[in-house]
Amino acid sequence: MKKLLLLCSFFACIAGYGVAQDAAKFKKFSAGIYAGPQLYGKVFSHNKLTKISGITAGIDLGYAFSKQPEGFSLHFQPGYNTFRHFTSEGANTQIYLETTSKWEAIHLPLLARYTFGSGWIRPFAEAGPMLRLRTALKTRLAGSGCGVIGCSGIVINEDLQQQVSKDLVGMTAGAGVEVDLWKVTVPISVRIQEGFGTSESHVVLYDGPYIEKLKTRTIQVTAGINF
Repeated sequence: MKKLLLLCSFFACIAGYGVAQDAAKFKKFSAGIYAGPQLYGKVFSHNKLTKISGITAGIDLGYAFSKQPEGFSLHFQPGYNTFRHFTSEGANTQIYLETTSKWEAIHLPLLARYTFGSGWIRPFAEAGPMLRLRTALKTRLAGSGCGVIGCSGIVINEDLQQQVSKDLVGMTAGAGVEVDLWKVTVPISVRIQEGFGTSESHVVLYDGPYIEKLKTRTIQVTAGINF
């Protein structure tokens, strides 16, 4: 019995020493990079979430309020986001039409993150406000029509960046895990980014697209490296 107690005490001391070592090595300030694909999104407020293509990439500057991984931290993550949405209709018919919407923006989110536990794998949840600086908004309309005298095609490219108001304020929220690998931490997360308001065309364009209730929402998966 005494040997068992001594053995338990020995392992308890080892575990305590390891936790102390981890706490001693923990840094309140961190810096890193992140990137990942944008998988689903929507362009107009009446659309449903659909599959999109795009990327998000940026830097992660963090500050922890505690002296160990568990607890609250603040993360400033300026990044660059791209968004491409493609739809088509009328395949294998006399009139075929496809529309491609492209959107680019610089996002400046400030996230409050809570990390659960101080082990080498730690789940977390995060949320916070975001400033969105849209840098590009374009649409491409291409189609073809066939009749008794043959087929003809049309392509219309529209740059809507200056014609459509900007939705500047939004929110980022997500959840994920932090994994310690050697001397770096790898955060992996699933996040949603959405604007609080909508964007509208400044004027009515009778010879082009009119934008109303534009609300860009994206779901993204990110992975990074923090030092």
